[in-house]
Amino acid sequence: MPGVLKRELLEEEKHETEEELVKVKKIKTEKKEKKEKKDKKDKKSKKEKKEKKEKKDKKEEKEVKEEKKEASSSSSNTSDDENKDENEIPKENRFETYNLDKAIITRLEKHNIKSLFPIQAATMKPILDGFDVLGRARTGTGKTLAFCLPMVQTLINMKKENPGQFNVRRRAPKILIMAPTRELASQSGKELEYLCGRDFLVYTIYGGVPYDPQINAISKGLDAVVGTPGRIIDHIERGSLKLHDLQFLVMDEADQMLDIGFAEYMDKVLQMVLEQKKDVPNAPTHQTLLFSATVPDWVNKAIKKYMRPNMKTIDLVGSQKLKTSETVNHYALPSSWQNRSNIIGDIVAVYGKGVDSRTIIFVETKNEANELALNDKLKAYTQVIHGDIVQKQREITLKGFRDGKFKCLIATNVMARGLDIPEVDLVINCEPPSDIESYIHRSGRTGRAGRSGTCVTFYKQNQEYMLNIIQKKTGLKFKMISAPQPSDIIAAQAANMCETLSHEISPKVLDYFKDTAKDLLERYNGDAINSLSACIAYMCNTTKPLAKRSLISSEEGYVTLFFKISHEIRNPGYIRSMFDRRYPGINQEFTRRWRMCKDSRGVVVDLDEKKIDYDTNEDGTATNIKINNIDWHDSETITLEIPKSLPELMESHGANSTASFGFNNNGGRSGFGGRGGNNNGRSSYGGNRGGNGNGRSSFGSGRSSSFGGSSYGSRSSSFSSSRSGSGRGFRK
Repeated sequence: MPGVLKRELLEEEKHETEEELVKVKKIKTEKKEKKEKKDKKDKKSKKEKKEKKEKKDKKEEKEVKEEKKEASSSSSNTSDDENKDENEIPKENRFETYNLDKAIITRLEKHNIKSLFPIQAATMKPILDGFDVLGRARTGTGKTLAFCLPMVQTLINMKKENPGQFNVRRRAPKILIMAPTRELASQSGKELEYLCGRDFLVYTIYGGVPYDPQINAISKGLDAVVGTPGRIIDHIERGSLKLHDLQFLVMDEADQMLDIGFAEYMDKVLQMVLEQKKDVPNAPTHQTLLFSATVPDWVNKAIKKYMRPNMKTIDLVGSQKLKTSETVNHYALPSSWQNRSNIIGDIVAVYGKGVDSRTIIFVETKNEANELALNDKLKAYTQVIHGDIVQKQREITLKGFRDGKFKCLIATNVMARGLDIPEVDLVINCEPPSDIESYIHRSGRTGRAGRSGTCVTFYKQNQEYMLNIIQKKTGLKFKMISAPQPSDIIAAQAANMCETLSHEISPKVLDYFKDTAKDLLERYNGDAINSLSACIAYMCNTTKPLAKRSLISSEEGYVTLFFKISHEIRNPGYIRSMFDRRYPGINQEFTRRWRMCKDSRGVVVDLDEKKIDYDTNEDGTATNIKINNIDWHDSETITLEIPKSLPELMESHGANSTASFGFNNNGGRSGFGGRGGNNNGRSSYGGNRGGNGNGRSSFGSGRSSSFGGSSYGSRSSSFSSSRSGSGRGFRK
């Protein structure tokens, strides 16, 4: 029995072993088949890659042959083309006309500068010939290079004659440039540095940073110093900065230095240069180069006192009114301060030029700058720069803006002049600047070096006169615009989004989303347009209908109506009476800002968007208009439109509306921020109490009268009263 059991166990073991061997054999066979299959696939893939590479190589070889053939056929015309391009540049604007050093030309061409701008060509010869120069040119025309180029060329000429003088340790500088702000000094210093290359040492000094590094740099010996007046004087008085060997003394943006109180400092520097040169035998005679957008009295006095009688004046502005850059479009947009912060982000989206555009927004105070930077529509891509920001952070911020790290910079006047940030597409003034020159220089941040640009200025009704003064003094013409409407905003956002998609999304990632795209398409019943539109709407953060905006005030929730009339009328009362008869259910709280058109043949008014309904044709015009659920029907004399832009309106003088101006010449409640109408009301142009005619104040005074008291204000002066309705003066 035990033997039988043992035999059975051995047979079972043998059977199990055979089964295992079969399994192992099967696994090996499968592995072999898989390997053979893979090898076959790899072989095929290698063959396909080889064939593909051979095909590509043949194609490239063919293209190279064709290119060589084309190059060969066109080589005979190359010199002619070059001569043609050269001939297109006026002789006075060519580098070779002035025998500029090859090193300078190479550095300019690396910065894509192929020829001289008019101001540069005009100043080149007088400066090279040793004359003192007063230079005037429009903002953004290359004034910095206008004095840097000839100065560096002069130093190169001096170095060729006597190389040793530029190797002396502790040597005094031959160039001193004064600029009104740290930022402008830094900019001028950088331009001078790249022109000098390694041939000459340039150093920039300004306040807000330690003295010791500056003293150490100056003491080692420099060829050029750029700085702000205050820090320059500090170093002169400390004895660290010597001026006896100066060849050039430059005052850049002299009128701006005067505006911020540097007249005494400039006088002091000019006088110190003369005094130091008197104490040194054989001190060289220096050239004084003064560049300014305007020529105030101090400049004329400085010319007589510190510049030689044979000095040259280079004036590319002359008696022309237009001092702003010719390539800038100037727009004005009416808006209250409350609505302004909601609109600015939309202005950036619509008037900026795509995702890579850059915008500077100017505000009057540091607090306004900080508050605006927190705006929901701006904060994702905005930084702030003003006087409370430490110098190191300001430099980092400016560099980030120049490098395109963020697209929007909010600034106070610290940025208003001289900063040449390439490719600024849009400038926004949150309110009209308090003087003409500030507007010129702010708007001059865009439209530089021949590029087109846009400047948008917000204003309240009591600031409208400021725009008129700017237009009168400069000769420019503001184009009145309204806040971007929902369709404008969506179109701009969608265009920017499409631009981003085309540049930033690799085709290789599309496969990851194809299944989701198919599911989305099914949800929209196979309608590809609707499904794609939904995606774009979500990416543009537009998931609900946008509120309509008034074209007159930019206030949300209102639609502007435009009544056209076949004959002239005297005031909006004609249309308002008709409106009240047709729509008795709409009282005054649903209508605002009745305004006359300039041609007296039209009236505009804002209506609460809840009280109007209409369809839109393919061309964007409104049709089937219903007001308060009552159909509108045009008559022979009156037609109604929902305008896309405002017609030209009469200037508001406190008498043409109930909410803003009084009404119907019988007085009312507020004119330019005061409390009345035109004739017998209680204020006009922002006075506390009074009207234009027999009231108590006129043109922004406190308590005075125009026809029965002190004309144009009894307690303070016109347009600058501390109690004026407009809030602040306007320095002409």
